[in-house]
Amino acid sequence: MDNMQFNAQFDSQMRATWGWRGVIGYISPAVVLSYGAEYDYKFGQLGLGTMQITLGLVHATDDNLGRVLPGLDMAAKALADQGAQFVCLGGPPATLVEGVDHNLQIKKRLEEITKLPCTTALLATIDAFHALKMKKIIIVEPGSSDGLDIWAVRMKKYFEDNGFKVVNTKSARSKTTTLGKAKLPMDLPYNLAKEALLETPEADGVYMACGVWGGPPVVQRLEAEFGKPVVFDDTQCYWAAMKALNIRLPVRGLGKLFETM
Repeated sequence: MDNMQFNAQFDSQMRATWGWRGVIGYISPAVVLSYGAEYDYKFGQLGLGTMQITLGLVHATDDNLGRVLPGLDMAAKALADQGAQFVCLGGPPATLVEGVDHNLQIKKRLEEITKLPCTTALLATIDAFHALKMKKIIIVEPGSSDGLDIWAVRMKKYFEDNGFKVVNTKSARSKTTTLGKAKLPMDLPYNLAKEALLETPEADGVYMACGVWGGPPVVQRLEAEFGKPVVFDDTQCYWAAMKALNIRLPVRGLGKLFETM
């Protein structure tokens, strides 16, 4: 067997081995829906294994978050015990309840529990903004189940407290559960983002909050039409994991963020 044949056989065998390049642990406050499977497929092709665990959140209210977040420590430990090499807490609302420093506190606590590099979706978002040179931000989000748009207000404050300027915010004002948000028409986040980009052309890019609506096709279309990056929950967690694990590979179909690897 010559070197070329050996390398081809080796590559084929390695691709068939789950997580041979690294294993990403993802904690979702809400029930994990179909987009997670799409990520698994894309990253699995690169040799990245993903493990997901949910805290069982249905309605993202402060009271409900207070009930599920105590399970965070156990979830993180379970992922670490099963072989995760990086852990991310997704779902930005989970880390907006207690102010700007809460994300850093959660990151520190998770790292103490797991002895692994960890982050939260919002910390990864801030890093993504820097990588994409996004200073003026548009927020697009589906709305909160109480109809008060409280998460949009909190996200705007969080980003501005971290030195960014939110130039526009669009909400679908959907008063529904996570599953209900996943069933919203795909053209809704696209049209909201398009409207905001036309209203505020000075924006450097879009942050699309909530990982269960829109998805990669919306990201690709917006970036192609407007030439500006779109950070979509919770792909930034996977991007942060790849950086932490020193995996410098392009991932097609998830937007400009993964071109910065």
